[in-house]
Amino acid sequence: MTPLLEVKNLKKHFPIKKGLFQKQVGSVKALDGVSFKIFPGETVGLVGESGCGKSTLGKAITRLHEPTDGQILFKGRDFGKLKGHELRDERANIQMIFQDPFASLDPRMTIYRILSEPFKVHGRYTNEERLQKIEKIIDIVGLKKSALNRYPHEFSGGQRQRISIARAMLLNPELVIADEPVSALDVSIQAQILNLLNELQEEFKLTYLFISHDLSVVEHLCDRIAVMYLGKIVEMGTRDELFNSPKHPYTKALIRAIPKVGHGKQTEKRSLSGEVPSPVNPPTGCHFHPRCPEVFSGCDKAYPELIEISEAHKCACFLYHNQVQNQEQL
Repeated sequence: MTPLLEVKNLKKHFPIKKGLFQKQVGSVKALDGVSFKIFPGETVGLVGESGCGKSTLGKAITRLHEPTDGQILFKGRDFGKLKGHELRDERANIQMIFQDPFASLDPRMTIYRILSEPFKVHGRYTNEERLQKIEKIIDIVGLKKSALNRYPHEFSGGQRQRISIARAMLLNPELVIADEPVSALDVSIQAQILNLLNELQEEFKLTYLFISHDLSVVEHLCDRIAVMYLGKIVEMGTRDELFNSPKHPYTKALIRAIPKVGHGKQTEKRSLSGEVPSPVNPPTGCHFHPRCPEVFSGCDKAYPELIEISEAHKCACFLYHNQVQNQEQL
């Protein structure tokens, strides 16, 4: 099957400038060589702690951040090289749902004006046709038509996120990048929004890149999962493989940290020690080695490649390099 989206060695480095003449003295390596594929109709989860580069990746794919290096292939076409009207037209097929629905909605505009903007930017439909399509999508996401004459501050967080989802759906995209779409919502509302995303995927044949720091949410929604740490993917596999047989020590630590309930009381929640290092000056070798419980000599010398552990399961860890080499020799 041909991938809908293919990202090859994507990098995004933000320059650090100082002094009167703003001389560059370093860079923040938010993305440092990310590669993966997303196939039509699937939901790929992207997880990791805050500061690992998840949101930057989503914005780089949509070119809200221009990548420093690498390729973004959408339906086989080099999306990173498109300009002008070609970029605008292709962007209609890649839409984004942002984490904070209040910050992403203009408080000075009515909901109707907010939802009209995508049509105006792309020059689609008459005013009457726009109204019909907006009323239809508002109904699909579970809001009343009377909402169109109101302002964002008049809605709850869950309702605002429904409006953001409606805006992302108006141009009939093929790929939707959801950047922590439920993290700012109450738990009861989270379930409603996740169910809505599932229903929309089935009805409109959508493909999702679902960004989250919550593995329990990702487990519920995603077909495959990529784990990011400090600008790199350290493990990627199907949902069952990742949760039943995690390989990378970082993935194992994230799964152990998921709160579990049993025998009438919550079990102990164990979390990683230390914090994500600065992307300005990442550790040498494997970036995770200062926090890794399975570190050994050599981990600080070189960065491990992302290698196949089994079909559709990859891991970037020296613990498995020798195993894979031995299997290949046999």
